[in-house]
Amino acid sequence: MKISARKVLPWQLIEYFTRYRQFLALLLGLSIFLIALFVCWHLLKEININDLKLALHQLSIHAVLLSCLSAIGSYLMLIGYEWSAMRYAGVKLKLSVIALGGICASAVGNAIGLSALSGGAVRCRLYFQYGLNTIDIARMSIFATLSLGASLPLLAAIATLTQSNEVLQSLHISVIFVKLLSYTIIVMYLLLFSFFYFHRLPEKSNHAYQSVKLWHWSIRLPSIRLASSQFIITLFDVILAGSILYFLLPVQPNFISFILVYTLALVAGVLSHIPAGVGVFEAIMLGAFSTEIGPASLTLALVIYRIIYIFIPLIIAGILLLLNETKHHLATNQVKEDETGLAAPVIAATVFFAGIVMMFSSITPGFNAQFVNTFIPNKVVNFAHLISSLIGVLCLLLAMGLRRRLLMAWSLSVVLLFIGSILSIIRGFHWFEAFTLFVIALLLIKYRYAFYRKNRLSILPLSFKSFAICFCLIAFLVWLIFFIYQDEPYSHSLWWQLELDSRVPRALRAALGSFILLSGIMLFWLFRPALPILTKPTKKELNTAYQIISESKQPEGGLALAGDKSLLFNESQTAFIMYAKQGRSMVALYDPIGDCADRPDLIWTFRDLCDQHHLRPVFYQVKAANLPLYMDIGLQAVKLGEEALVDLDKFDLANKGNKDLRYTWNRGQRDGLSIEFYTSSTAPYDELKAVSDEWLKGKNAKEKQFSLGTFSKEYLDHFTIAVIKHEGQIIAFVNLLETNQKQYASIDLMRVKQGIPKLTMEFFMVGLILHYKNQGFKFFSLGMVPLAGMQRRHGAPLIQRLGALVFKRGGRFYNFQGLRRFKEKFATHWEPRYMAVPAGLDPFMAILDTTLLISGGITGLKRKKSQ
Repeated sequence: MKISARKVLPWQLIEYFTRYRQFLALLLGLSIFLIALFVCWHLLKEININDLKLALHQLSIHAVLLSCLSAIGSYLMLIGYEWSAMRYAGVKLKLSVIALGGICASAVGNAIGLSALSGGAVRCRLYFQYGLNTIDIARMSIFATLSLGASLPLLAAIATLTQSNEVLQSLHISVIFVKLLSYTIIVMYLLLFSFFYFHRLPEKSNHAYQSVKLWHWSIRLPSIRLASSQFIITLFDVILAGSILYFLLPVQPNFISFILVYTLALVAGVLSHIPAGVGVFEAIMLGAFSTEIGPASLTLALVIYRIIYIFIPLIIAGILLLLNETKHHLATNQVKEDETGLAAPVIAATVFFAGIVMMFSSITPGFNAQFVNTFIPNKVVNFAHLISSLIGVLCLLLAMGLRRRLLMAWSLSVVLLFIGSILSIIRGFHWFEAFTLFVIALLLIKYRYAFYRKNRLSILPLSFKSFAICFCLIAFLVWLIFFIYQDEPYSHSLWWQLELDSRVPRALRAALGSFILLSGIMLFWLFRPALPILTKPTKKELNTAYQIISESKQPEGGLALAGDKSLLFNESQTAFIMYAKQGRSMVALYDPIGDCADRPDLIWTFRDLCDQHHLRPVFYQVKAANLPLYMDIGLQAVKLGEEALVDLDKFDLANKGNKDLRYTWNRGQRDGLSIEFYTSSTAPYDELKAVSDEWLKGKNAKEKQFSLGTFSKEYLDHFTIAVIKHEGQIIAFVNLLETNQKQYASIDLMRVKQGIPKLTMEFFMVGLILHYKNQGFKFFSLGMVPLAGMQRRHGAPLIQRLGALVFKRGGRFYNFQGLRRFKEKFATHWEPRYMAVPAGLDPFMAILDTTLLISGGITGLKRKKSQ
């Protein structure tokens, strides 16, 4: 039992959690959403559409203007969030840049939810061009998100103690419980404040942030001054945001009590993980104030609040982001397909919004119904309503294809939006809706360059979450139908009736048609044949890969010829990804090999393959220049180490700094060492095998895999082999990775005999460097030093600080520092290498899976540890 527990803990439990966390979150969100719909229906069953129209006529323009001014003030406070986050991160940005980032990130975060991720993605695109890195933006996003989350409980507690009686009348909770809970919250905040104050590290603090010692770690927290100013900003933000809804109410309750309930509704909406907390926020507000204010007026106020605080800022943010993308696009001489920025996700969100508009407008009563019925046959109008609803469903799904840059999704979206615009006129001369759809179609045409993937739509890896969101929208559609037409007598014939009064059956048929279409697409998606996940490369594929490698500038692609990794080609077969599977991780080795222009599409294709099989996409040892491509598909970067490179144009043995290497080169020649090079298929395989077998036996090791080649004649015959001879006998050899472009060269397998002369390996490296310098190559790679270049500085990610600790003190497992010192003798500069992985707990599991993949499993790790 102890053995089995040791095998399961801790990483397999973490793996189980990462595997099912999305499903559990989805199940929880769906449950909360359906409960919220039921509660809202129960609270609103006494009102109808006429009551809402009456409440709209009674609403004053003065109240709407005050709400709009409150919304402007609230978003000014959100710019204050960005200013504080900038100070906390220790970066400097222009005020105009902060304002753009604060408005756009907050508007997107408020509408989509998960503001740390959605707002963080917006900040990445806006701030990268001003020199900020991923860590800076992560600090800003987390600070902006936690500022509100950390302040809301304290604000609620203070408001509760200030106005307990009024609050209890709204929440129907006992006085003792409310006061006890409020005092507990305040005491917890005081204890946390005291703990952080007495454990601060003054030498690592300044006016914007302070370091706090937590056990053996130091964490970066805002300074007291910055935290206090941010608390005031948050206080005004909550008051102004609540005032938007407060001014829209015909009967205004006690303001502090209202703000408290508003705060609790915000917290519940965030915790539900439903975008913008739709349904949950409304259910709490209706439950608290519907008896005091009136359900019709309160419902209308909630709808207008959503429009002013969520919908309009989201439109403004989308326009600002697209204008920024246009400015960035026009600033370059030519379009680069791998720099699509935020255009695609913004357009995808816009098309998703258009789909919602067409779905819901197809079931609402038209404003020009009598005029339309006079000139257009009723059957045509009914058909237009049904088709509009179906187009709306298709737009919801096509938005996911647009997010993945699919050209086919772009083409269909343009056609459907133009058709939807025409149908909006036919259904009731809805000019504003038709104009909106037409403008969105023009935006799609304008940003055609962002959709470069020519794959078929059948590759689109839809998820249960995607279908769940669409089905929730249909459920809300049905809820809205029964709410709007609750005074109409219901019968089953309403679903199929065509010739009589068509408003109710028209709406029901639109909802039914949407449900059938979505169900059919989901069934097709469930039962379609899955793409093969792992296939052994055929001889033809290996030959194709060899041609791609030869014409590229990436000699590391030669590892694909070992045949132990699957190969994923693009459609034109000008680039490929080599990958293998370990656990739930699909690990791609290096950046895509081949034409740089094909990398974005190929990276998306790999992500599609992983999503279709519910696997974790991982890219191992990628370069910093390509990180935007991986962030584009939703991955984050984890530093692995640094690669040692020799600039062959600058390397010269005659330089004063290379005195030791010059001595090694001359001494080795005097001691009888010499280097010979064998072209492909000409090396003495039997002699090389004897050296390899002796090396494996001495290391008590077996052949590695994945990130290294394997010793076999079929593999080695593809490469030039360099050997060192001592007194005529081969004592060491390497196979060389090179391409026809003569840009980079590197080594793969290195095997040596025991008891070789002391300076043999240094002599070997100098000889290889001089060889490639004479051949006209630009760089020679000495390989990556794992964990090199990582820092234990406060504020750095936890995984990077752990890596720095292992690099410094992990000598008993692997001589990291010795390897670094050896390569420093030759390297002219170092370049970072990264692993691109999903966020959360996935980086730890990805590193574990990749380690097992390289070492050959647990047995490989144990053997390595015992050496």
